[in-house]
Amino acid sequence: MPGVRPLRTPLLVLTVLSAVLLSGCQSGGATDAALPTTTTAAAPGTAEVPTAVVSVDPPLGSTEIDPVTPLRVNAGHGTLTSVTVTAADGTPLAGALDPTGVTWTASADLAYATVYSVAATTTDAAGRTASTTGTVGTVTPRTLTMPTVFPDADTGVVGVGQPIAITFDEDVTDRAAVERRLSVVTTPAVAGSWSWLSDRRVHYRPAEFWPAYTHVAVDVDTYGLDVGDGVHGQASTHVEFDIGPKRVGVVDADELVLRLFVDDALVREMPTSLGKDSSPTPSGTYVVMQQSRRYTMDSSTYGVPIDTPGGYRTPVEYASRLSNSGIFVHGAPWSVGDQGRRNVSHGCLNVSVANAGWFYENFGRGDVVQVENAGGQLDVTDGFGDWNTSWEEWVAGSALPLPAA
Repeated sequence: MPGVRPLRTPLLVLTVLSAVLLSGCQSGGATDAALPTTTTAAAPGTAEVPTAVVSVDPPLGSTEIDPVTPLRVNAGHGTLTSVTVTAADGTPLAGALDPTGVTWTASADLAYATVYSVAATTTDAAGRTASTTGTVGTVTPRTLTMPTVFPDADTGVVGVGQPIAITFDEDVTDRAAVERRLSVVTTPAVAGSWSWLSDRRVHYRPAEFWPAYTHVAVDVDTYGLDVGDGVHGQASTHVEFDIGPKRVGVVDADELVLRLFVDDALVREMPTSLGKDSSPTPSGTYVVMQQSRRYTMDSSTYGVPIDTPGGYRTPVEYASRLSNSGIFVHGAPWSVGDQGRRNVSHGCLNVSVANAGWFYENFGRGDVVQVENAGGQLDVTDGFGDWNTSWEEWVAGSALPLPAA
């Protein structure tokens, strides 16, 4: 089943976590960046035993550090008896000591724009104790950007034509840095590539349609990442989804019959009417984007007022959207006499209400409709028009070279 990994800590919101301490742990330390201070309680007759020392990674006094940098406190010539790391408001950072008592490691990411106080106490072989305190500070982004992934946890099973789409709410100027933090793992293994459609949109698809019944896991690990121009990732996310049967519809504009195939077997034929000469249906490979049991077609959504020639506002049943530009498969009882004979629509695939209902019930998100010998070519950026380019052109849209096969 699809799932979503919890988002990492956003800007200025600190996750309330319990510090993992040994017996006798204490809070302490300055709230401003400072160099470490150490105090030692000596025992008589122990000069030959090395005094325990503390090191912190990143070093105490560091500022502008990446919030996903692992924070570690290490003891030399002794063991750690207590470690506390706290934000300026007193919120503790969770962490754990290893079994040897030598290294404490934070178990949570740091927050942006935050100074952390670190306090550590050690004991050496002679029983002497030493305390070290200091601070580290994280970077302050100019702004944050949140990635949105589709399909998401609520989408469910999708068709073989569904690309993975990631949208950012700020421009990404370091595309390569982002791509290095994107991962797609499939079962069975399927090679694919990312391709940037704009500064805010990057999509992923294989060279051909997904194999039916593939499981897909996507990781967007952008929390803490500078995506360029001082913009940092607000969160990371994990999404899983499944590909369903291979469902493909094919219509030739010279024949006007929509043939529907499931796992390459013909299951239904539907007479259809495509766009008339003044509003032709673009040729190309479409992907079902969403579906509505009832929908109102409105010409004003693409710039034609309803009270002007060519304008309309028409309610329809069983509308399956194929493009952002307003191409649908939908019931059109007024054009049944034209379906299979001539093109009279404003660009949609008109079918009878019964056939539209069958399509609505049996095809869905990610399924494919291919239109041949119609108008100009569907644009790659119109809906999920990702398949309307060659594999070579698609790969060229990546900021990274395609891994060797």
